[in-house]
Amino acid sequence: MRYGVYVPNAWHYGSIGAITELATAAEQAGWESFFIWDHLLFGADIPVIDSQIALAAVAAATSPAKVRRIGSLMTPLARRRPWKVAREIAALQELSQGRLVTGFCLGQPPEYEFASTELNSPAKRGAALDDALQLLERFLSGEEFTWERPPDRIARMGEPARVDAPAFLPRPDPIPPVWIAGCIYRGEEPPPITITSDEYRPHVVERTIHQPKAPFQRAARFQGVFPIAMPWDNAAPPTPDEVARVVALTFPDGKPPSGYEVVICGRTRGSNAPVKLSDLPRYEEVGLTTWLESPPDLASHAEALAIIGEGPPS
Repeated sequence: MRYGVYVPNAWHYGSIGAITELATAAEQAGWESFFIWDHLLFGADIPVIDSQIALAAVAAATSPAKVRRIGSLMTPLARRRPWKVAREIAALQELSQGRLVTGFCLGQPPEYEFASTELNSPAKRGAALDDALQLLERFLSGEEFTWERPPDRIARMGEPARVDAPAFLPRPDPIPPVWIAGCIYRGEEPPPITITSDEYRPHVVERTIHQPKAPFQRAARFQGVFPIAMPWDNAAPPTPDEVARVVALTFPDGKPPSGYEVVICGRTRGSNAPVKLSDLPRYEEVGLTTWLESPPDLASHAEALAIIGEGPPS
């Protein structure tokens, strides 16, 4: 199992300087990878830094020999232009010298409620995500192509779509792996909680079934899955049993293929750490391949540095 660091792009982490300092601290402490959140907005009083610009700074400040993977987890691709994301990926892959990992999801609704043009249902965002994933794969191929929205997604989106694209060069080398996020639900969700500078709880996610399977079916088509236990609580990461459930949802007919990544974030360091170091072998037994150490969401910069500075499990 490999060990990396995962920090927000907001609060005390919400500046280029803060993110870069944490990344270089992770490098010095021997963590294998460094990942950041990809959020646009939390609240009017909370600083947020653009994740792709922050990743460029991380790529420039760290060595490929030490920090072997970087990326943003998870980018709401349904809310982005895939052709613009393709350009960002090619640039970041070159700057990072081949270390980029891409991660995609539907995205939390509250961040975009200020704009009436955003897709307003999970079904539409799911269709748009599948559109964008197909398009992104074609753009990253470095070849010209024609794409049309499949009939089943026309029904969900309410209109057809077509792209006639020239070759997008340079082609990233290598084309980075894709990880897909999916939520594991724990019973009934609480009512929505206001997002402030003092507390963060994601908005209640709209759903019509207890445990959606579509995100995990989508993840099986790519190179990794990143489960998130909902309602979100930094002090209660996915358990080994929940990781086993994720593997079963993603690959109901068997084990993941060789090289497939099962990734979660959690905390083994600092005060009141919810997971003990002695628990980690159990995670590996049920299929976890990468553990991302995640300091508390509202930790001070100094507290995050101290946790990262302890280094990965030996």
